[in-house]
Amino acid sequence: MRAVIQNSVGGPEVLFVAEQPDPSPGPGEVLVRVKAAGINPVDGAVRGGFYPLLGEPPFILGWDIS
Repeated sequence: MRAVIQNSVGGPEVLFVAEQPDPSPGPGEVLVRVKAAGINPVDGAVRGGFYPLLGEPPFILGWDIS
């Protein structure tokens, strides 16, 4: 799968697109095929380090999917 990855906190320059292995769902989980992911204000907050609930990067961004 292609993913937008963030390895550090900062501006748009910390984001890059890379191929990642497809995730494997665990018990009680499902795998959803994503056609598109939107940019949400929370993505900017995560990128800038203003959303501490996620911990430290690296992150795969994309909260809104279709």
